[in-house]
Amino acid sequence: MALDVRRPIDRWLLLFALLLVATGMVWVYSASGLKTSIATTYLAQQMVAGGIGIALMLALSQVDLRALREKPRALQVVYVLFVVLLVAVFFFPDVKGAHRWIRFLGQRFQPSEFFKPLVVLITAWWMVRYQDVWGQLQESLPRLVLLMLVIGLPLGLILFEPDFGTTALIAVVVFILVFLGGLHRALLVGVGGTLALGATVAIMASPYRLARMMSFRNPEADPLGKGHQALQSLIAVGNGGVFGVGVGNSMQKLFYLPEAHNDFIFAVIAEEAGLIGTVTVLLLFSAILWRGYRITRRVRDGFLRLCAIGFTLLLVVQAFLNMSVVLSIAPNKGIPLPFISYGGTSLMASMAILGLLLAVSKEASE
Repeated sequence: MALDVRRPIDRWLLLFALLLVATGMVWVYSASGLKTSIATTYLAQQMVAGGIGIALMLALSQVDLRALREKPRALQVVYVLFVVLLVAVFFFPDVKGAHRWIRFLGQRFQPSEFFKPLVVLITAWWMVRYQDVWGQLQESLPRLVLLMLVIGLPLGLILFEPDFGTTALIAVVVFILVFLGGLHRALLVGVGGTLALGATVAIMASPYRLARMMSFRNPEADPLGKGHQALQSLIAVGNGGVFGVGVGNSMQKLFYLPEAHNDFIFAVIAEEAGLIGTVTVLLLFSAILWRGYRITRRVRDGFLRLCAIGFTLLLVVQAFLNMSVVLSIAPNKGIPLPFISYGGTSLMASMAILGLLLAVSKEASE
């Protein structure tokens, strides 16, 4: 009976996301070396991932997430599965010094990318399940500690891969969800302080993270080393001007800018499409934020409302962080631009998050 009152998916949200995917296909081909065999291979792989992602999105958009509120056993099973997968990555060969991927049938995928929406579901369920105690300090503390342990175990594994960017993104989203879920103010300060302390320790204990932070403050001090990417990215952005140099005509992607088709694809868009292209991408992500906010305001169920907030933040906060890195507003965290950067796992995970947000949109009232 519940399915009978569900509305159609948010078509505007779907349109904005698909426009970003199309943008990504164009610039994955361009940023990886236009008219080369590598570019064709990358584009083909990205298109396959996009097709799988669309199928995944359509399937998840039909899920009735309200069932998880009453029967969370599925969340428990999937959680255990992901913990196993996050442990399993350490038994596979590292890629550029990081154990983030699992190889299966000749392909590789990154479990931490798909773990992100699960964290939102777990946190939302937990906050709604114990919503009556969050305003009471003594009663809520044990529940909060248990939640932090449940989330902290896989987050620790992700940080150890190492993947500080994904860990930080998940931590920020969880903090916002517990805040909006009504956590006692004193405990909220404690959670925020713990996360800040943990981030500081993680940075100080890792030479390469500390070097990234120092180069962010002064990239000119090491223009051929740690500051190279930031400086070349800014040069690409500056070269683009207002209208850009044209698709395929970027010089930075060919000789100077590492990871041009991945984490720094926004710099190539800035160079080739100029201010017009970057503003368009920014507006599309802002439109996703707007549609997510609209869904949040119109859904009446507390669990679904927190889910909508979390899914929206996963996409938008990551996008704004990536663009901030490209513009040297934030230190390099090594996270891709959702829907656009090259990487099958990232694209499929973004489409999965979109599908879950579309599923929530069906519950929104007029």
